Amino acid sequence: MSAGVVPRLLAVLRSPWVRWGFLVLALGLAVYAVVAVREDLLDAARALSAARLAVALVLSVLFVGATLLSWRAVLTDLGSRLDARSAVAVFGISQLGKYVPGGVWNIVAAAEVGADHGVPRRRTMTATAVATGVGVVSGAVVGVLALPFLAADALGPWAWTLWLLPAVVVLLLPPVLNRLLAVALRAARRAPFAQPLSWGGLGAAAAWAVLGWVLAGVQVWLLATGLGMATGVRTLALAVGGYALAWMVGFLLVVVPAGAGARELVLLAVLAGTIPHAELLLVVLVSRVLVTLADLAFAGAGAVLRRAPFPPLAPRGRLRWDVVRRSLPRERASVLEVGCGQGAVGARIAARHDYTAVELDETSWATAAECIGAAAPRARVLHGDTTVLDPDQRFDVVCAFEVIEHIDDDAAALAGWVARVRPGGELLLSTPAWPDRFGPWDTLAGHYRRYEPERLRGLLEDSGLTDVDVTLYDAPIGYLLEAVRNRMARRRAGDRAELDLAGQTAGSGRVLQPTSLVTGALVAAAVWPFCLLQRAFPRRGTGLVARARRPTPGMPNVEVRTGMSRHGGPDLDTRHSHHGRSEEA
Repeated sequence: MSAGVVPRLLAVLRSPWVRWGFLVLALGLAVYAVVAVREDLLDAARALSAARLAVALVLSVLFVGATLLSWRAVLTDLGSRLDARSAVAVFGISQLGKYVPGGVWNIVAAAEVGADHGVPRRRTMTATAVATGVGVVSGAVVGVLALPFLAADALGPWAWTLWLLPAVVVLLLPPVLNRLLAVALRAARRAPFAQPLSWGGLGAAAAWAVLGWVLAGVQVWLLATGLGMATGVRTLALAVGGYALAWMVGFLLVVVPAGAGARELVLLAVLAGTIPHAELLLVVLVSRVLVTLADLAFAGAGAVLRRAPFPPLAPRGRLRWDVVRRSLPRERASVLEVGCGQGAVGARIAARHDYTAVELDETSWATAAECIGAAAPRARVLHGDTTVLDPDQRFDVVCAFEVIEHIDDDAAALAGWVARVRPGGELLLSTPAWPDRFGPWDTLAGHYRRYEPERLRGLLEDSGLTDVDVTLYDAPIGYLLEAVRNRMARRRAGDRAELDLAGQTAGSGRVLQPTSLVTGALVAAAVWPFCLLQRAFPRRGTGLVARARRPTPGMPNVEVRTGMSRHGGPDLDTRHSHHGRSEEA
C-alpha cells in the first residue's frame, strides 16, 4: 500500500459523514437483531415472569460491563488510563461495530472514538484486539473447566476450535505478546509502546473476562430454569461453560455480525436435552436479545457521556456562534483562540479541532481550562498572552472574539495575531459594530471603541491580510438585546466605577454568562429561530464577524483548502485580553 493511500484512507474514516453513517448502519443492524425475533420475545414475555426477565437483563448489562473492565485493564496496562466516563464513551459506542459484518469494525470504532479522548489510535486498536484475545482464551478455559458436565460431542463440528486453545494461550503470554507487538510496530514503522503489557495487566483483564462469562452463563441458566430446566450445579455449569464456548466459536466466524447464528447453534448443542427444543430455542434467542439490548444501552450511555455538555452561551453569544461555526474549517485544523474567556466557545471549537487558547484573566482562565478540558482533553488552555507560546508556533486559524475593542493599539495587536497565522491560514475575529452605538455597556465592559465595517476591513488589509470578508450579525433581535444590556449597565455602573479598564475587561467576561445548563438550553431554544433569521440580514446588526487570509509567499491570491478558505491571525500584544462570547447577552 503506497504512503499516500493510508493518509487518504484515514481521512475518509475520520470524516464526520463516515462516522455518522457507520453509527447509523451499526445501530440499525443491532435494532434489527431485536426486531427480527419480536414474535419470540412475545412468547418469552408470556412464558417468563417479568421479574426473571428483568434480572436476566441486569445480568446482561453486568456481563457487558465486565467486558468493558477487561478492555480497560489492557488499555491501562498499555499506558492510557481512561476515567469511567470516557471508558464507557469509547467502549460503549464501539460495541455497535460488532453488529456490522467483518469482525473488525468494533476495533476501528474504538480507535476513532478513543482518539477523541486523547488515546492514540494504535494503542486503542491494540488494546481492543488483545482484550478480545483474552476473552477468547478465558472463554475457552471456562468452557474446558465445564467439560466434565458436557457431552463429549457437545460442540459438534466446532470441537476442533479447542485445539487452538494452547496456541492462543501461548500467544497471549506477556513475553510472547510484547515481542509480536514490537515486530508489528516495526513493520508499520511506528514507535514502540512506552510500556509493555504486564502479567498484572493481562491477569486483571482475564479476571474480568472470566467474571463476564460467569454472569452471562447465569443469565442463560436463569432463563432456562424459568422454562423448565432443572436447577443445580450441573445445569449451571452447562450454561456458563456453554455460553463461553459458544462465544469463542462465534468470534472465529468473523464474517457473521456478532457471531449471530453460530453461537446460538453451539449453545443449543450444549444445552440439548435439558429442556424441550422449543423452550431451549426461546432461551437462546432471548439471551441474545438481552445482550444486544445491553450493548445498545452502553452505546447510548457512551453517546451521552462521549464529552461533557458544552458550557451554555448567552443569547448574543449564541447568535455570534452561529456565524463563527460556519466560518471555521470543516476539516480538522490547528486553532488558536486569543482571550478565550470562560471557554464557552472554546469548548465547542476544541471538540472538532486541535485547539490552543490563551487567557490573561486568572479567574476566567481557571474556568476555561476546566470546561474546555472536559470537552477535549488534548486541548491546551494557557494562562497569559501569546508570549507563553513557542515563538515559532503557527496555526491554521487564529481567533479573537470580542477582544480587539478592548485594546488601545488595535493595529499592533492585530499585527501580533497575524504573525501567529501560518501562510495560507486565517484570522477570524468578532467585535461590536457602529461607533455611534457606543453606550453604557461598552463603558462598563472596558471597550475603547466600536468599528465601522469598512474601517475593520481596512485595518485587516493594512495588516497584510487578503480575501477579507466582514459580516454583520444578530439582526433583528440584536437591537433589543443591546438595549437590555445598556439598561443593565446603567444600573451597575456604580458597582464598577472604581475599576480600571483591565478590571472592567476581566469582569465583562463573566457578566450575563449563564451558569446553569438548563438556562443554557432554554436560551438555545429561544434564540434558535433568530439564528436562522439573522442570515437574511447580513448587512444589519450590532456586531461584526470578520475573516481574512494570510497570503502564501509568492502566491498572494491562491486559497489553501482545508475544508474552507483560510485567513490570517496573530500574536497578542494585549494589556486586556477579553473573555469573548460570555460578555454579551
